[in-house]
Amino acid sequence: MPLKNVVKNAHLISIDSRIIKKGDIFIAIKGRRFDGHDFAEEAFKKGARLAIVSRKPKKLRSNYKKHLIIVKDTVKALGDIAASHRAKFNIPVIAITGTNGKTTAKDMVAHVLSSRYNVLKNETSKNNHIGLPLTLLKLERKHDAAVLEMGMSRFGEIDRLSEIAKPHIGVITNIGPAHMKFLGTLKNIFIAKSELLKRLREKGLAILNKDDRYLRSIRNLKCRKIYFGIDRSCNFQATKLLYRGNKWSFEVDEKQKFEFSLLGRHNIYNALIAIAVAREFNIDFSTIAERIRSYRQSSPMRLGFKNIRGIKILNDSYNSNPLSMECAIDTLARYVTRGKKIVVSGDMLELGKEAKTMHEAIGRRLASSPIDVLITHGRLSVFMNKEAGRKGMGELYHAPSHSDAAGFLRKIARPNDVVLVKGSRAMAMERVIEEFKKGDPDIRISGYPGAKS
Repeated sequence: MPLKNVVKNAHLISIDSRIIKKGDIFIAIKGRRFDGHDFAEEAFKKGARLAIVSRKPKKLRSNYKKHLIIVKDTVKALGDIAASHRAKFNIPVIAITGTNGKTTAKDMVAHVLSSRYNVLKNETSKNNHIGLPLTLLKLERKHDAAVLEMGMSRFGEIDRLSEIAKPHIGVITNIGPAHMKFLGTLKNIFIAKSELLKRLREKGLAILNKDDRYLRSIRNLKCRKIYFGIDRSCNFQATKLLYRGNKWSFEVDEKQKFEFSLLGRHNIYNALIAIAVAREFNIDFSTIAERIRSYRQSSPMRLGFKNIRGIKILNDSYNSNPLSMECAIDTLARYVTRGKKIVVSGDMLELGKEAKTMHEAIGRRLASSPIDVLITHGRLSVFMNKEAGRKGMGELYHAPSHSDAAGFLRKIARPNDVVLVKGSRAMAMERVIEEFKKGDPDIRISGYPGAKS
């Protein structure tokens, strides 16, 4: 059966053999830990009527083999099917990329648009060459718009996602040092993110951050462009910023006031994106303001609070890079509390040859901030720890494991203290919080105060 016939049943496609239902189509994807080809038999037993594979599975009953579609690349096939399915729907698609803020901006835009429209969006951060196509395969006639987050780590990835999604509106939140291991320079990151803009149609719209030196330099787009920002005059500029009661408020056009309960000044940019998109959909300012006020962060690992024995844990463990780390430090620095302010940081990964320098820069930033304690975990975070010490930060600890970091935290933290936990995804720093919750204050700690040479 040719793939074009599969598109007619795109809503039945699954890459997870565990949730296959009778009549579904299974696509075998090879990942880092598992190869979907090894589960084709299981998918058929559960009722799959077809399996798209790049090779014949080694162990597969002969009666199942006639239900295989063999392609060169199953990930590309998934994207091609999603692109064909998306082409059936004449609805606006908003694509959002950038170094930081993508997920919150996507969720906030969808929340505001949902005041009037039925909106499809990526679940959590399913923003790559697998997650985005799977999201698009959920498009139905009931949907009025789609808001899609796009992530990348290499050249060509945003271009491919844009080819699949065919967006009408392209948003770039900012350009910062992430994936330096693969892209090398900030300019290359800018070029890779800007692949989105080249895919926008002439009647499309680019929404860009005027405060970002790379994005405000963009010229010669074939589509319209508008800007949002705080520090520079632009189409949607936030003014009269006020931080009170651990909440932010600001104005746009010197008349309309907005406020939200999210922590972090950087979330004003995400709110501005939501405002800019919503105005393109002719949603009035008062409705936008109400929706932004009612928005709540949905991810528990993106500046989400936990209260453990009277200690406030600020869980931002989903990911980390120098720009997001600075934003998180600024958030903690501004937070009003009677207790200490503690940072527990894992490594910032994929920074290439700049890794040591960038960790040291964060160490200096911490030393100059009102943060009281730094606990680090990871071979790169040692440089952060040492530099913070060299610049005068007093209470420093380095932990060889998550449980040791939690042990230091149990020895140090008291009610009314606020603790920021952050690190790159591969560092799994949420495990520190899980260990901390166990609550044994007498745990043996194998780490050491300060990151000594």
